[in-house]
Amino acid sequence: MNRTGYLYRTALLIVLGIFLMGMGSAGSPGQVTAPSPFNAKIKDTSNNEVTITSVTFDGKTTFNVYMGKGRVEIPFDTISRIEVKEGSACASIKGTGTMCNLKTNGISKIYGKLPYGLYQIALKDVMWIEFTKAQQ
Repeated sequence: MNRTGYLYRTALLIVLGIFLMGMGSAGSPGQVTAPSPFNAKIKDTSNNEVTITSVTFDGKTTFNVYMGKGRVEIPFDTISRIEVKEGSACASIKGTGTMCNLKTNGISKIYGKLPYGLYQIALKDVMWIEFTKAQQ
């Protein structure tokens, strides 16, 4: 009976180990969902600047924020620049002006492509981002 218990525990540990190894995503830059027609230049809180193509926020081509108690979804094609500071943002809207005091979700991720791979950064780590329409 002792040998059977040992074999059972060993098999269980092997199965659990295989299952748990597949659950991790550390180190992966995440997915760039559908191709986006937008490019962006980003400056992060470490003063690094990068230009990415096919940019999305959490897989979407909209900037989702809270304005007071309401939720606002701003399409990228209406935004020229977003400045982020301490969980708040100002979005420069083409032809309209600037919308400020927009509350962001700090865990939102920005995804894009670089010539040599994929790019991902948390919105809380961004100082500003400038959008351009990709050349067709």
